[in-house]
Amino acid sequence: MKGIVLGTAGHVDHGKTALVRALTGVETDRWAEERERGLTIDIGFAPLHVDADLEVGVVDVPGHEDFVKNMLVGSTGIDAVLLVVAADEGPMPQTREHLSIARLLGVRHGIVALNKVDRVEPEWRELARDATLEESGRILGHRDWPVVEVSTLTGEGLTELRAHILDLANELPARPEEDVFRMPVDRAFSVAGAGTVVTGTTWSGRVTTGDTVRLLPVDLRARVRSLQVHGSDRDSVGPGSRAALALVGVETSRATRGAVVVSGAAWRSHRRFGARIEVPPESPREIRHGQRVRVFLGTGEVMARVLTERRETVARGTVAWALVDCETPVVARTRDRFILRFYSPVVTIAGGQVAERDPPRAWRRRLESWRALLDGSPSGAIHAAVALAGPTGLAAENVPLASGVPAALAKKTLESSARLRRVRERWFDGDRASAESLESVRQTVGKRFSSELVDAVVTELAERGVVVVSGPGIRLPDHAPVLRPAEQDALESLRSVLESARLEPPPPAELAARVGVERDLLNDLLRLLVEQREIVAITPEIYVTRDAESEARRIVRTVAGHGSPASPAEFRAALTLTRKYLIPLLEHMDRNGVTRRTPQGRVAEDR
Repeated sequence: MKGIVLGTAGHVDHGKTALVRALTGVETDRWAEERERGLTIDIGFAPLHVDADLEVGVVDVPGHEDFVKNMLVGSTGIDAVLLVVAADEGPMPQTREHLSIARLLGVRHGIVALNKVDRVEPEWRELARDATLEESGRILGHRDWPVVEVSTLTGEGLTELRAHILDLANELPARPEEDVFRMPVDRAFSVAGAGTVVTGTTWSGRVTTGDTVRLLPVDLRARVRSLQVHGSDRDSVGPGSRAALALVGVETSRATRGAVVVSGAAWRSHRRFGARIEVPPESPREIRHGQRVRVFLGTGEVMARVLTERRETVARGTVAWALVDCETPVVARTRDRFILRFYSPVVTIAGGQVAERDPPRAWRRRLESWRALLDGSPSGAIHAAVALAGPTGLAAENVPLASGVPAALAKKTLESSARLRRVRERWFDGDRASAESLESVRQTVGKRFSSELVDAVVTELAERGVVVVSGPGIRLPDHAPVLRPAEQDALESLRSVLESARLEPPPPAELAARVGVERDLLNDLLRLLVEQREIVAITPEIYVTRDAESEARRIVRTVAGHGSPASPAEFRAALTLTRKYLIPLLEHMDRNGVTRRTPQGRVAEDR
């Protein structure tokens, strides 16, 4: 069954909730306060039955300017817009802001419901229709959305509106099912007998009862106990559905709005991403280099700074490349769209599209590849993603996330490409790999020997352990990176801080300040120590020495091995850690097979 999500939009008091009620029979205002005030505050949901082969979920959003934040949560993941405009008022400020948000989120399909037509004369209807088409044409760049005159009071136009929704749903392409699963969480609550339940719009892929999923950015593993779509039990749920997942192994307090349910090990949370930023002509503000903003991606909101390509100001009506440096982690995929709002006063100022997750310091040199990722064909995007990975290659499981191409299409493209080369589970740009992998060897042997002979000799040396071949790179077994004196001093300082901190290291921002380095260099040094097996990443934000982690393993095994499940309080007493460090450490032990979490507590796994 094809699933699509239809999101309402429009100014406060223009009748969005009443129209959804008339179409679906569902009251989407869930809170008593909403019903008492006659004002939608949070998002609501309802199934719309228009065809046996279609599953249309309606997301009703608030129209008041004070609740645009909640409107953005509901707008993520929608396929089309139902724009509601009151005929007695015409387009109003939130009509325009919602239209702008829809365009920035890449939503190109929609229907206009000219509501409350029973209140006005025919001439006034025509004026409201023309004004709405003029506004939508100015903001969207087209006037293609059909306008249907309706009245929830008399029922006029509702049958015609349903027919238009059915036509629109049939025209929309189905989201590919053969892709990695992702569902941003917009609600989380506890249900007796089911445990933690999270709801959201399934963006991609399929999830099935019994599957193991991960909750990011906290990175907790959970099992899907049961599934529902608008209250109906399902064995599995595909993309484009309003779904509820009952999860085993996750506390409700950890599954907050803004979290993301995913499947597979490739997903990661990141603090930085490269992007193309667009400031629409109607924006109330420009974006300065270093501007502090609110980033709305998925159902999450984080604070960030926008670092522009040439440290320029992004003027209204222009587009620029930028690095978005977030204060807390986000879960993103290349080609994801997001909204930027000013931090205070909170107004929508821009939108953008993710080009690369966690790019290097020299990100400004990668803009041509970013352009190919966002504007190119699926094949061009995949080639660009692999090229950006450079000599280390791109893991096969990461290709769909780094390119933004659905998994099944990415697999087909990779296997049919003559230019890309697979080495075990990683993909390389074949031409570049061939040119770079033996460069140092060929510089030594000169032109006296053929490349075939050089390759054969390298293979033999690798088999004898004289050299190590890692992807397209070749190194001596004892080779290590060479640091400049200042970097070496910083590395020693970092070692000292982490050794002293044991299991309670400072957060990265404080760590960088104490070591006296920029955040980018700190990340490089942390990666180096992880590769050298000196430290262990408990989470992307917590790094401890291997000695401290080993000692923690011993203590955790002792506490969990007494024959009965151990509670967090028992671990806290033994480890003398605050909850801030205790919970991530215990989850790390779960992931690494030291312990297993049960409803009664944690038990030690067999060695």
